[in-house]
Amino acid sequence: MTVRIAVVGGGAAGMAAASRAKRLLGDKAEVTVFEKGSWISFALCGTPYYIGCRVPTLDMLVHYPLEEFTRRRGINVKLKTIVTEVDPGARQLRYRSLATGEEGVYEYDYLVLATGARPRVPGEWLRYRNVYTLHSLGDADRLRATVVRNDVKRVVVIGGGYTGVEAAENLARLGRRVILIHSGEWLLNKMLDHDMAGELMERAQNAGIELVLGHRVTDIEGAGDIAASVLLDNGERIDGDVFLAASGIEPNTTLAEQMGLKIGETGAVWTNERMETSIKDVYAVGDVAETRDLVTGGRVWWPFATAANKMGFVAGTNIAGGDAVFPGVVRTSAMGAFGLYVAATGLNEEEARRHGFDAVAVKVKAPTKARYMGEPGEILLKVVADAETGKLLGAQAVSSDPSSFWRVNVIASLIWRGATVWDLFSVDVGYWPGLNPVWDPLTIAARLFFRKLGTKP
Repeated sequence: MTVRIAVVGGGAAGMAAASRAKRLLGDKAEVTVFEKGSWISFALCGTPYYIGCRVPTLDMLVHYPLEEFTRRRGINVKLKTIVTEVDPGARQLRYRSLATGEEGVYEYDYLVLATGARPRVPGEWLRYRNVYTLHSLGDADRLRATVVRNDVKRVVVIGGGYTGVEAAENLARLGRRVILIHSGEWLLNKMLDHDMAGELMERAQNAGIELVLGHRVTDIEGAGDIAASVLLDNGERIDGDVFLAASGIEPNTTLAEQMGLKIGETGAVWTNERMETSIKDVYAVGDVAETRDLVTGGRVWWPFATAANKMGFVAGTNIAGGDAVFPGVVRTSAMGAFGLYVAATGLNEEEARRHGFDAVAVKVKAPTKARYMGEPGEILLKVVADAETGKLLGAQAVSSDPSSFWRVNVIASLIWRGATVWDLFSVDVGYWPGLNPVWDPLTIAARLFFRKLGTKP
């Protein structure tokens, strides 16, 4: 008997689930993916670099061509197709082609919900033709076609998180005057503590970015279908030719709610470690699903591609009869802008205290290689731990070279295993003078903890 598997959403998580189930079940499975857009297996994280023309073509942001899935892997893919309704009792879904209007019904044995996230933008803002989001390859293509025009001089970016900062840098590289408005008091305030964000903001300003921090956009005003300015919560108006709303995303739970799935405390779909939802044989993966924070033990929504791919892999394995789990995340992320590499994992100092930890932090500013190997880079590394137990809670790093990325990954791995500052000192970090000094900044951070917590647990 053929097992019929329906996957709603063709992003990283959906295609990982579809591919894994088909690989394990082979001809025993009929796998059909329903994707509302024109692409599958795409890299949204590359869109800021596409609008800045550093990625030449849109196709370069597609991990695999459609034929990889349809011909080589035997997966049915319905592009430009939306699922309008799911009846979990009858195990049926209704769909409609956006291209032809054709409607149909698909009966499934297993359903994977991979509907992702959506921009958190007031709908009335999008009535203007020159207000954009950056949440699909189509969004990126339309925005690039606009911002490369010579008549576009001023671009207002709303939001100072990952997408807003990277987009601002790339727009400035095009020679546009960029005004970045952020409700937080500093850039990347959900990733970094205030004392770690200074160099990033300085470099942004040196690149010509005008920062408007600590203020919220309350409305966008214009005439007809053309926006002219944003209105801030202090009454100030800021004019622009193009506006990019990059102020955050939220899980796209519309279909999940229609089905009656349990929505978790984060606002995303509740799942267990097997990525199963509250309804039998229905799985949720990727940006629509919540998971567990391995530092706090609580529930967390972590909409990043690395987690999404693993969630899809786990769901596909279990649908095929396997026994896989996705235990959760320690919330590791990285980004690059203005010649800096920024990485973080776990809790920042403020979050740690908010979650009830007796947080203690150390900060290291050190070279990233031996001085005799040429002009060394420099890293600013901050590590957060619990004063009572010495347990590592988080880390942040900012550097002019990529070493901030691997050093934070080392700490992420230690946090994953519940390690302490004493483990950080003992961990066997490799050494080559062209990559790090013999006393690595990680080891120096551990020694600074010794001054506060002692050399023995």
